[in-house]
Amino acid sequence: MSHLLAISVGPVQEFIAAARRTRDLWFGSLLLSEISRAVAESVQGQGGRLIFPASLDAKNVANVILTELDAGDPKDVAAIAKKAARSRWRDFADETRSKASDVIRLDIWNDQVDDVIEFYASWVLRSDDYERDRARVMRLMDGRKNCKDFLPALGYAGVPKSSLDGQRESVLRSPADWPSRFRPRLRIRDGEQLDVVGLVKRIAEGTRPYPSVARVAADPWVRGNETRLTEVISACERLGDQVIRPLNTDRFPRFAAFPFEGTAVYLSRHHELNQETKATADDLRTLRDSLARLPQPEPYLAVLVADGDKVGKAISQFNSPDDHREFSQALAGFGIEAQTIVDKHNGVLVYTGGDDVLAFLPVDKCLGCARKLHDKFAEVLRKYESLTLSIGLALGHFMENLEDLLQYGRAAEKAAKQPDRDGLAVHLHKRGSSPVKVRARWTENSPPDERIIGYANQIRDDVIPSKLPYDLRKLADLYDHWPPDTAADALRQDVLRVIRAKQPRLGRGYLQRIEDALRASVTDARSLRRFAEELLIARQIATSSRQVGKSPAPAGEVAV
Repeated sequence: MSHLLAISVGPVQEFIAAARRTRDLWFGSLLLSEISRAVAESVQGQGGRLIFPASLDAKNVANVILTELDAGDPKDVAAIAKKAARSRWRDFADETRSKASDVIRLDIWNDQVDDVIEFYASWVLRSDDYERDRARVMRLMDGRKNCKDFLPALGYAGVPKSSLDGQRESVLRSPADWPSRFRPRLRIRDGEQLDVVGLVKRIAEGTRPYPSVARVAADPWVRGNETRLTEVISACERLGDQVIRPLNTDRFPRFAAFPFEGTAVYLSRHHELNQETKATADDLRTLRDSLARLPQPEPYLAVLVADGDKVGKAISQFNSPDDHREFSQALAGFGIEAQTIVDKHNGVLVYTGGDDVLAFLPVDKCLGCARKLHDKFAEVLRKYESLTLSIGLALGHFMENLEDLLQYGRAAEKAAKQPDRDGLAVHLHKRGSSPVKVRARWTENSPPDERIIGYANQIRDDVIPSKLPYDLRKLADLYDHWPPDTAADALRQDVLRVIRAKQPRLGRGYLQRIEDALRASVTDARSLRRFAEELLIARQIATSSRQVGKSPAPAGEVAV
């Protein structure tokens, strides 16, 4: 008898969402992918024909595996696959235990380590209707997940919970009992605690740091000051990798100009180095002196979250496993392309699971990266005409909690899909201010990314004054309740008056173009507010671009 078998692996929350550092986030994603790959390999080794993923060559394997079984009992196949999942997890856990045995409470570790993997399986007998079979097996999977296994909790009185998600007790001994090398190695802050999953994410497969949000935020500054960083780099090297951790430039060659953790270049964050490594102010003085001779790096970065539109609907209409398998292969191809695109834009890809992408990017390159991803998705999946890619970009301060930055990015991605699909949403989260949010469809006559980049170039070139958007937003508030038939002319006159009063000398040659564009596009308070908010986002991009120090791109036409 032939079956359709679906398997879901977790926990997604603990592996991916619970993170304080980018390494926690990245390695949690890698963990889940490698465990899922082991499951897919096990099923294939038992005669299963993979549908999703289409093959084991995929860069990342999603946590849901779908396969055809032409022979064998699916219950037995799933049981062996479950053992493979647990075995792969234990590979990582055992490596961590061997490296950190001096700081682990083994009693708690042993209680937790075998109670991590979530494994669910469902299967149906095959019929001649693949579309119906796939829908049935996924409904069964949803039902199985709702009947989650709840094992008895083993509490430990007086033992603190993990700082990452608060679900399990910490496996760490008291810091007073740690060998001196472990605090800088783990980058543990005072009071921070890690359970078995958190410690594996921090230690397994080496402890060289994954590029942090601070390093991504500082990247425009690094590119703009590359020829002036000799003293800074020498100071970091003298401090040693116990204080300033080097990046793996073989893996991240784009960060070779400053191959260190980004916190080092932000003077306001040097107290973290003191807390996490016990480096003193005297130890850091040479680094601080060399940084004082350079401009301060901007602290903002972009979180990119992308998601394919109507992918589930497309899958639900496949009539055969081969159709689904071909689609899975196309998604895997996009994942490979996404890695290349993010790398070329000096970004850090956390994961790409087919139509899902999560990445951190320098602010000056985020819109260019988003455009390339959107267009590449359309190219790779051109056979499936209804599919598009909605992308959210959140610009935030690197000192925000990583959990908050991720939430900002997911909120922007959700906004990109509303009220229709194929959208770009950019949300700016300035510290101490309300967020600025803009959203448009990629297919507008004046594409939103080109429009905002154009504004950024004009602000950087003093064609548009940097304080103009604040004045225009205040003006929009005044016209909120005006009747539409009387608002347009009065509003345009007021907007032109404000622009003329603010126009810098270098921008006067573009004044007529600006006025013509405004007359055509600004008709009410809503359209003016949108213009002002796009200018505010462009202002942040222009600030990042100035750090690079290159001549601004030609201002060109003004498009409102």
